[in-house]
Amino acid sequence: MKAIVVGGGPVGMAAALALARENAADEIVVLEAGDALDRPSGDRNLALSVASWRTLGALGVDLDGLPRAPIERVDVSQAGAFGYCRLEAADAGLPMLGAAVPYPDLLAALRAVAQRAEAAGALRVSYRTSAAAVEHQGARAAVQLVSGERLTADIVVLAEGAASARSLLDDFRVLTRDSGQVAVLGRVRAPRAPSPTLAVERFTPCGALALVPRVVPAGRAAEWTLIWARPRDEATRLLEADRETFIEEVNAHAGPALGPLAAAEVASEGSDQRSRYPLVWRLAEPRARGVVVAIGQAAQALHPAAAQGLNLGLADVRALARALTPRGAGGPTVAARLAAFARERAPDRIFRIGFSGVLAHGFDRGGWLLDAPRGFALTALQLFPPARRALVRRLATR
Repeated sequence: MKAIVVGGGPVGMAAALALARENAADEIVVLEAGDALDRPSGDRNLALSVASWRTLGALGVDLDGLPRAPIERVDVSQAGAFGYCRLEAADAGLPMLGAAVPYPDLLAALRAVAQRAEAAGALRVSYRTSAAAVEHQGARAAVQLVSGERLTADIVVLAEGAASARSLLDDFRVLTRDSGQVAVLGRVRAPRAPSPTLAVERFTPCGALALVPRVVPAGRAAEWTLIWARPRDEATRLLEADRETFIEEVNAHAGPALGPLAAAEVASEGSDQRSRYPLVWRLAEPRARGVVVAIGQAAQALHPAAAQGLNLGLADVRALARALTPRGAGGPTVAARLAAFARERAPDRIFRIGFSGVLAHGFDRGGWLLDAPRGFALTALQLFPPARRALVRRLATR
């Protein structure tokens, strides 16, 4: 059986490695538009759950050599109103809830494993290769490349983004919802923070604010990535503000969990690395049609409030590898296995999309009539350990 994976990002690379590990295909080809020598730029800091780290380890990633910032506790609160909850790894008997990793390092680590797999003949990565269209061919599928070449396969895995999935195959409908907000991203320091492993989720009158630990060089003070959802005009104002004005406004809303915050200057850039990211939900349906399946961001794009996007993609990878594990002669067809995969993934997908949506908009401030029930909900979760432990396990280990 031949498999083609469209997209060589973290989810696409992980999918190819998982299929190779399970001997799910005799030939596995990854199509990646970028160059093999390209190292992604930018300041993306990805929070991965315990389950995602286990997946990476199972795929052969050297976890000890991959820089990561552990997350052991998350403090959740709302600005200007009562209500507080603390989610701790110890609640679920875990050493950590997860850890954050720089995107360039994660992709480089997966590419290194793929390179070893290529040397062993387990798969092939075709760099500087872009797909233009995907077509059904009976029990198989064809991928038309931008170069004009045409490839056929027994299974095609789309892992490039929801918009890309729709442009490649007409069978996929992409449902899009613009949140009306923009994520303002930046780096901050917290000189009085109780621990470098503490993350914060804060619900402010103008949007959810998150602070996620990040990897820093040895000898440098601990830093956090700031992710703050703001209306577009407000986001533009914050991005254009001077450093003092920016950090003053962040401190006015971030709460006391980490203590007073300060801008973290990136020496190589001479700035605090502020940037913006549009907050748009995208959902591809159906996610499997015939022998073509969408995973990761090809299947869904989430609000980053709960840091569930890549974790959901890696959960897709685990389930897809299980679905395509060889079962001997006379087993279900590839199309039937992919349909079963889509059904299996639906509950987790709905939960994570819904959870992210509640955090992003369910906590948008609307006066005391809404502040009070939200506050009671957070307080009840804090005072009822069984529910808190169940939530921690659900987010960290699945």
